[in-house]
Amino acid sequence: MDWITNISSGVYQTEDEVEPLIRRYLNSTEDYLTFLYGPRRSHLFLPMTWIYASIFLVGVSGNLLVCLVILRHRNMKTPTNYYLFSLAISDLLVLLCGMPLEVYEMWSNYPFLFGLAGCYFKTALFETVCFASILNVTTVSIERYVAIMHPFRAKLKSTRRRALRIIIALWLLSVLFSLPNTSTHGIVLQYFPNHTEVPGSATCAVVQPMWIYNCIIQLSSFLFYVLPMSVISVLYCLMGMKEKPTRSNLTPNPQLGAFRTI
Repeated sequence: MDWITNISSGVYQTEDEVEPLIRRYLNSTEDYLTFLYGPRRSHLFLPMTWIYASIFLVGVSGNLLVCLVILRHRNMKTPTNYYLFSLAISDLLVLLCGMPLEVYEMWSNYPFLFGLAGCYFKTALFETVCFASILNVTTVSIERYVAIMHPFRAKLKSTRRRALRIIIALWLLSVLFSLPNTSTHGIVLQYFPNHTEVPGSATCAVVQPMWIYNCIIQLSSFLFYVLPMSVISVLYCLMGMKEKPTRSNLTPNPQLGAFRTI
């Protein structure tokens, strides 16, 4: 492994110096993969596995309880709780489907064993549930804003059927917006300098030009981070401004030992 250390530390600077070393170790596939990708197993795999296991147990049990309470109690089936149910489902998808993949990749960074379909599924899953969670939180904030600022309108329009339609639309939008980033990923194979494939080198990574990937990431960051954060911040500021005058109208009455309205 000294040759890898020498290359990574800059002892060999030119291509003419590096090429003979790589050719010398063509028969050592593991060393060549380590040169390309780094260690097969993360040095933090053990503590991170324990942390992920704790998050998994707490997250799955907590979100399952939320779902069961909402499903089993009729009085809990309110429009707001429908959004919370949808949020819990997105969290469960990450915990049950995404987290095992993350733990596996910490134990074995390469090769990626699930093929092109698995690569698409992994990328689409994380994108979809992330977008769905953000849209659900934003929708809950909008519902609260309408309930506080326009209570009569909220009572008329905030129905369970309307909430279900919105939730379905949110998930469809999340799936739709996950497709661009998913399409930039694929299976990447590595080759020896003699153009033969390196066994066990398959990884799930970006296969399109980086400028396309960067544009998609920047657009997604604006649509699903900057814009929702701005909307939520403005709505809560407006709700806070409405609540503040209401509280200021209550002044203590020392004679009655209670509050009176001015």
